[in-house]
Amino acid sequence: MAEGFFGKTLTVDLSRGTTDVESLPPSIYREFLGGYGLGVKLLYDRMPTGADPLGAENILGFVPGLLTGTGALFGGRFMVVGKSPLTGGWGDANCGGHFGPALRSAGLDGVFFTGVSERPVYLVIDGADVALEDAAHLWGLETGETEQRLRQEVGRRAQVVSIGPAGENRSLIAAIITDGGRAAARSGLAAVMGAKRLKAVVVRGRERVPLHDDDALKDFNRRYGRLFKKETSPVSRLLFRLTKTFAPVLRLLRMKPSGPADAIIYLYRTYGTSGATAFTTEVGDAPVWNWRGVAARDFPLSRSLRISDDAVIEHKVRSYHCRYCPVGCGGIVAFESDDATVDEAHKPEYETLAAFGPLLLNDDLEAIVRVNSLCDRLGLDTISAGATVAFAIECAERGLIDGELGGGLTLAWGNGEAVIELVRRIAHRDGIGDLFADGVKVAAQRIGGGAESFAMHAGGQELPMHDSRYEPALGLAYVVDPTPARHNTANGGLIDVPAVREVFESQGFSPPGRYEYERKGREFALLNRYLQVVNCAGLCMFSLTMGRPPVREWLNAATGWELSLSELLRIGHRVQVLRHAFNLREGIRPEDVSLPARARGEPPLAEGPLRGVSLDVEAMKQDYFRAMGYDADGVPTRDLLDALGLNQVQNLAEVASESRSSQSS
Repeated sequence: MAEGFFGKTLTVDLSRGTTDVESLPPSIYREFLGGYGLGVKLLYDRMPTGADPLGAENILGFVPGLLTGTGALFGGRFMVVGKSPLTGGWGDANCGGHFGPALRSAGLDGVFFTGVSERPVYLVIDGADVALEDAAHLWGLETGETEQRLRQEVGRRAQVVSIGPAGENRSLIAAIITDGGRAAARSGLAAVMGAKRLKAVVVRGRERVPLHDDDALKDFNRRYGRLFKKETSPVSRLLFRLTKTFAPVLRLLRMKPSGPADAIIYLYRTYGTSGATAFTTEVGDAPVWNWRGVAARDFPLSRSLRISDDAVIEHKVRSYHCRYCPVGCGGIVAFESDDATVDEAHKPEYETLAAFGPLLLNDDLEAIVRVNSLCDRLGLDTISAGATVAFAIECAERGLIDGELGGGLTLAWGNGEAVIELVRRIAHRDGIGDLFADGVKVAAQRIGGGAESFAMHAGGQELPMHDSRYEPALGLAYVVDPTPARHNTANGGLIDVPAVREVFESQGFSPPGRYEYERKGREFALLNRYLQVVNCAGLCMFSLTMGRPPVREWLNAATGWELSLSELLRIGHRVQVLRHAFNLREGIRPEDVSLPARARGEPPLAEGPLRGVSLDVEAMKQDYFRAMGYDADGVPTRDLLDALGLNQVQNLAEVASESRSSQSS
């Protein structure tokens, strides 16, 4: 029997209404682990070039990580993969909650959908029983109600992923939702579910992942888990308070948040990522006023504190844990409605607070909680939704669109009620909402009049809430990663954590300073290889900020492979190159994806912590290409592909050349 994986995936042909369980060779796991590593291997081999992202040939996969469901701490994540309708290239989204472990407990390492159903359906995986069921009664429902109905039909212990009206209406910024508020949000893959008329996937399993050495894995859990049982020291609590209090001073020094492990655990356990909103805004990490503002002038600390840390958890009624998480950074908050009833919703996290806060010059916390809940229920990516609303408000400000929404609402900076109404209309493609339902790139093309200059996206995907002028490595990641505009591929805050230091030391590499561009590419390439492993293992990225999670030890205990760190980095390299190859095969060239002028610092800001910063993106790109083994045009060489065992990948230099020729003609 395989150890660490089942060696089985489920393929569902929605056009024919058939299901088929397939056995995979152990070598595929050794080379790609699980999650989107397994996903990109299968999709690259099986999806035809030029497939319509919203058509029958696109393959949509739900793939847990290799450690998901094994009991490894933080091992609760799954990924959704497919060709992105938002970018036209490789698409993936990473999500927590409880669905990933449930899918593995059904004895599967992934489920893949092909074709298009004639009618709305949902898939039920109940142990060994698999069935497609009619979803006509669910079509049009919000995600929370869909989950509730399906648990009534299948069983209360069933885990559900579903789309809301946004996905059904094929909004390219739609999100797949589980647990009422956990989102596989990026890449627009909920629109693929909507196009396939797949409303939901429901799983109830009873199997355990077979492990090579269960006792060893538990022992690594015990040793690492001691970190989370310690009482937070008074010094660490004081450190957090001082960090917040002296944020205006720290922003002048261009400092990044850091601290001992127990301080980070205290931050996440008490506040979640909402604990950093005021700080990141002050130091210049959070973009302000659609990326053209300065916090001290346009959104000062007195305002950012209204949507950060204590202000947020004042309304928390209980914590929320993803499966196998020892921290529980999530939470449920409640506000009293006008009719005196109490409305509960998932606590907004940093990306959402920043996207609907400083980006929109909005400090109305209740409005942000309401719009976050609306995005969860209707199924929208809060990052893309916030960025799209910011773009819409600037369009109205410049007179490019009519900013009147009706009902006395006007699009304007800081108008929380208008933001909520526009988000609702986007999900339903209602009136002006239809103009913005596919994100800022498509909307800018439709509007014209210079709107492209302030449409903040890279490769079609809206930029996240981390300013590349503050952390240049993120600016590089936004344009060279196969899923562009993603903040979790090169987190600058991870440079100094023990696990990443170990990676750098193993390669004899010392990270450059923040604005030393010549070696930024290698920094990103090495960090990214390790993050590919963490993601493909199904671990939460935040675990890296808390001590040293025994990633390699867990993998070896689960599989018996005895992988070295260098072998793990080789796997991460292989996964990243194949994701990149997918894009090249689809005609997406590295030069096609660029960073908006505001995000590059052209022209640079004249004040604030980011004053005078202009990024040398080209220098970082060329350094990255060299570190990855690509040529000067960003194309993997044949020698690199052979060295990584990617023999199935065709001659990408010829593909890129043909793409350039077709573009020029």
